[in-house]
Amino acid sequence: MNKIRSVSWTLFQILFWSLIIWLSFYFFMDNVIAFFYGYRSKNFGTTFFNNQFWMVLHLIGGTMTLILGPTQFWPFIRRRYLNFHRFAGKAYMFGILLIGISVARLAVVSSCIPCRISLSLLGFFAVLSTLFAWKAILIRNIKTHRQMMVRSYICVLGFVAVRIDQLLPMDFLFGTIEDPIFRRTVNEYFFSFVPLIFAEIIMNWIPSTLPAIKKYL
Repeated sequence: MNKIRSVSWTLFQILFWSLIIWLSFYFFMDNVIAFFYGYRSKNFGTTFFNNQFWMVLHLIGGTMTLILGPTQFWPFIRRRYLNFHRFAGKAYMFGILLIGISVARLAVVSSCIPCRISLSLLGFFAVLSTLFAWKAILIRNIKTHRQMMVRSYICVLGFVAVRIDQLLPMDFLFGTIEDPIFRRTVNEYFFSFVPLIFAEIIMNWIPSTLPAIKKYL
């Protein structure tokens, strides 16, 4: 039974990370590559040293965190390549800093005015959770460090997930919303914060109230 449970857990992890990496790749090709190949939103001005500068910072920071984020959670890297884990963690933190700085500017010029608050909060939570993860590891609080890194990476994936509505039909979640601004607003807030809530339920609510299944989380 334990062997079957172990194999099932391994398969789940492979499928989970495959999905995350695939979505990240889709986001990278559809947004980062598109920008450097000439796509320019009218909201970002016509010259590099306008809002495009902040967009480039955002794309660089986002690329760093998307590439390095998964390596922070894979046990075989943490155990066998600790120096790389630490180096990648510092680079990840720098990427988060670039995201936080750039979002502070880009959020206020977003074409979706109701989304500006959610974008600002998502950037703020990404920076704050990463800061707490760093502070936790300094005092060797491994559990808090891991949980804060989970929160940080979920915030990073939030910027990816809000684009999922362009890839998959999400009417089964939100119903048919004709107004494109309202639809995007619902999409932004849902994928920005619902994953964080689910993470809290899994990391804290369930272990504190259902100790019998704590060892499986």
